[in-house]
Amino acid sequence: MPFYLADISHPAGLIAKGIISDPIPHCHIVTTTTHKTLRGPRGGLIMMGKDFENPFGIRLKNGNLKKMSSLLNSGIFPGNQGGPLEHVIAAKAVAFGEALTDDFLHYSVQVKKNAKVMAKAFMDKDYQIISGGTDNHMLLIDLRNKNITGKEAEEALVKADITVNKNMVPFDDKSPFVTSGIRIGTPAITTRGLVEADMQLVVDLVDEVIMNFNDSEKLRGNCFKSQCINGRKRFV
Repeated sequence: MPFYLADISHPAGLIAKGIISDPIPHCHIVTTTTHKTLRGPRGGLIMMGKDFENPFGIRLKNGNLKKMSSLLNSGIFPGNQGGPLEHVIAAKAVAFGEALTDDFLHYSVQVKKNAKVMAKAFMDKDYQIISGGTDNHMLLIDLRNKNITGKEAEEALVKADITVNKNMVPFDDKSPFVTSGIRIGTPAITTRGLVEADMQLVVDLVDEVIMNFNDSEKLRGNCFKSQCINGRKRFV
């Protein structure tokens, strides 16, 4: 039988508020982290919408097929998971409580709005956005037309206190350790209160770094002079 697993680590918070479709009715197992758009502590979840007999033929001593939930439980604890961390469990409970609120819905909607505006601002500067935009919280940029690798861009942006990840792009001609792209998301800056009107400045800052990635003086701790948001560097 086909076995469907979906990982929703990145969009889990958007899915929780119905902004993106929920895969649980269509998949046997769904995995996710509890941070990223869910905005909780680092951790993970393995979810099942409905329990079922495992498709691998693994049986109990009485000959009955084991339930899939039993295989998952025994495969994780105690073999691959240590003792529970109560402070992390409490933090997850707080995050899940926040995710149930209307405020979290407004936050999630703003995350998506910010990402859409940011994608357009990058495209206006001739950055190649994979898929031509985004319908979630994140965009993937192919930097090959800017003559810079993903690794070089990431390292330069880190020097300017802007956090992004290098990332491979479709038909990438560079290794996973170098890559031709970067990925940028809006959850963190949205949590800090930024809205659509702030996205142009964020893009301008990222662009200035990428266009001057070999200029140490421009990257070194000057907050790009007057181009600050509330007087502080911002993280993307």
